[in-house]
Amino acid sequence: MNRSWELMEEMRKVLLPVSFVQRVEQVDGGAEAFIHIPMEHPRFMIKTIRVVPTRETNVEVQVLNSAGPSPDVLYFNNAQYSTGNFIEGIYDMIDLPYVDIDETSTLHLSLKNLGTDVSHFDIEVTGLTTR
Repeated sequence: MNRSWELMEEMRKVLLPVSFVQRVEQVDGGAEAFIHIPMEHPRFMIKTIRVVPTRETNVEVQVLNSAGPSPDVLYFNNAQYSTGNFIEGIYDMIDLPYVDIDETSTLHLSLKNLGTDVSHFDIEVTGLTTR
């Protein structure tokens, strides 16, 4: 009976909405920033990614599976191909299973300012917890 109860409790934590918001300050033109956002769960299903610059500049974002020296790129996009508008940045609706292989319960991102101006970036990621 205890194992059944444990499984029921575990299932209550599945498919709960999660949302992360992070502001990245002053990324120089041509520079790359690595962002590590702490999460409560080591894995989840990414549903949307939004990256909005404060200045009109092209931006590139990558979702990485670890913070190690050679992480795998799970997702890649830039504003030119996402919205086509540098002011709107990147907005994609995806179904990307994410597992932090470092086991630090952290979402690892790489953000590159492809323009020449310094800009701040607002990052929003939404998803659902998985088992």
